[in-house]
Amino acid sequence: MSLETYLAFMAAALILTMSPGPSILLGMVHALHFGSKRTLFTALGDITANLIQMLLVAIGLGVLIANSLFAFQLLKWGGVIVLICMSLRMLRAAPASAGPGTPDVPSSRPARLFLSGFLVAFGNPKALVFFTAFFPQFIDPTADLGPQLLLMCPTMAALDFAFVMLYAAGARAAFGFLRAHPGLLNKVGGTALMGAAGFLAFAR
Repeated sequence: MSLETYLAFMAAALILTMSPGPSILLGMVHALHFGSKRTLFTALGDITANLIQMLLVAIGLGVLIANSLFAFQLLKWGGVIVLICMSLRMLRAAPASAGPGTPDVPSSRPARLFLSGFLVAFGNPKALVFFTAFFPQFIDPTADLGPQLLLMCPTMAALDFAFVMLYAAGARAAFGFLRAHPGLLNKVGGTALMGAAGFLAFAR
């Protein structure tokens, strides 16, 4: 992977991971209840689930590249369409709740926090769709897939971890702001997805 491609990947990944999602909201709830330091275990559960999902996607991409480069190119453009559809659905959706319905756990034990973070992330089927749509935009199918994914997957996980912890650190202000502006969550996430889709469509 060239430096230019990696920087483009980082820019797109940064846009996407900074918009609040279920894992970030869960991290904020745990920070409010147990403190931001304890949320470290929630974030670790989140990225563990994400890395497993990325591995599943990587296996599928490896099989696809080995059998049909044309199908891989179709997947790349299909990925842009998927991101646009996800963006439009998010922009049109009812405001996300940041209230009592947000997933929580009854104790602050590290194992419980880790499991909660893992289940919220792994139980989100949109993540698999997202990774399948996003990763092919930056993969060179003529080069070895392994080194490319070894660079992309930890980068994506690190950014996700960083933003869960950043939101947790400012949980009181951010949580109160999201509760006062419930529609903002979908607007930010939908706009980020649309921006990334446009970036990927024209950066070819």
